[in-house]
Amino acid sequence: MIISGQHPMKDKKSKYILHWIQEISKIRPELGNFSICPYASGANFSIQEQKLSQIAPNDDFDVIIYIVEDSLDAQFLYDTVDDYNRNYPDYKFIPDHGKTKTYIQGIQTSNGKYNLVLCQLRKELTEARKKLAKTNYYDYWEKNYLKEVLEDDYGIIRD
Repeated sequence: MIISGQHPMKDKKSKYILHWIQEISKIRPELGNFSICPYASGANFSIQEQKLSQIAPNDDFDVIIYIVEDSLDAQFLYDTVDDYNRNYPDYKFIPDHGKTKTYIQGIQTSNGKYNLVLCQLRKELTEARKKLAKTNYYDYWEKNYLKEVLEDDYGIIRD
């Protein structure tokens, strides 16, 4: 199933993910009037339901949001995503386990329901992070969570 961000969505999972994208795109006073993900609402994205073992990078979209099996435990999802990141160095795969809740300033960043893997070009993600690093966007993040999310890009943030 491939559903582009520009087409009406009919299935329950895709509707939920669209709602989550709207939530992480909202301007939040508690984040210095930034949204959780300042680039989410303008991204050309695709939502695809796929087995974790069958996801693959694709640069037809800014971001592909893969909805993977509900039965996966968090560690397996994270380990598999680490493998994808090693095997496809030009892309960044980001896991979001449905039962793992993450927050910035008390605002939930994770979707909280489905197991997802987001995939995008690493170079574009790093460039977006560099732009945000020139603002006070990252000042609102807890340092350990910031290191966990940014990984190799953490160096672009000035402490």
